[in-house]
Amino acid sequence: MSSLFVLIALVLGLNAWVFFELSKLRGELRLQGKELSRVSGELKGIKSSLSERKANTGEFRVSVDDDPVKGDMYAPVTVIEFSDYECPFCRRFHEQTLPLIEKEYISKGKVRYVFRDFPLSFHKRAFPAALAANCAGEQGRYWDFNDFLFKNPDKLDDVESIKEYALSLGMDTEKLDRCIREKKYEHEINKDIEDGRRYGIRGTPSFFIGRTENGNEITAIYVRGSQPFQVFKTHIDRFLSESKNEGNTPE
Repeated sequence: MSSLFVLIALVLGLNAWVFFELSKLRGELRLQGKELSRVSGELKGIKSSLSERKANTGEFRVSVDDDPVKGDMYAPVTVIEFSDYECPFCRRFHEQTLPLIEKEYISKGKVRYVFRDFPLSFHKRAFPAALAANCAGEQGRYWDFNDFLFKNPDKLDDVESIKEYALSLGMDTEKLDRCIREKKYEHEINKDIEDGRRYGIRGTPSFFIGRTENGNEITAIYVRGSQPFQVFKTHIDRFLSESKNEGNTPE
């Protein structure tokens, strides 16, 4: 009988020990899970930092795609902007800085300026505005609409205002309206967004500046945000100087 009690005691003791070890193991696994989550977060941060650093060091080959161009197609320097019509910083660039770049460089055949769409997901009116501008481009009025949309942020998705402006330009409003309703350039805009993300863009405006090359791409430095004219001037002048040394810059 005493042997039975001893056996029962041993079994109970063993169960208690197993339960204790399992509890300890579960606790260790939870800690390891937390550690893995922390390491994963750090790795994502490092990856993001490396992407940003890569962009800032100008290690990207950036495509001009088939997007609208302002200025001489063969100008020695190319400036590519990824922009959003609803972005206030983009609007500030177009109101304050771009006119100076146009006067100093674009109008003189020194810079080719390319506009690529990058409507941010939380700017709900930016994508419709981009559609309208691209549709206006079918009738040779892309830059008119580009200016109109930046100057009138309250009318980005105002169909009547857009039609009224198109009429003032002598455009075929039925063709424009049909193009917008059918979202004809949705794929084109999404392609710009996809490219921008691949280049590490996370906000607007974002710029890539480099020497114009044969083909559809440039090796560019990355300029983030609505920077003062002097920042653009410094980079553009450097690339112009490099081109001049090779005899490719207009006087």
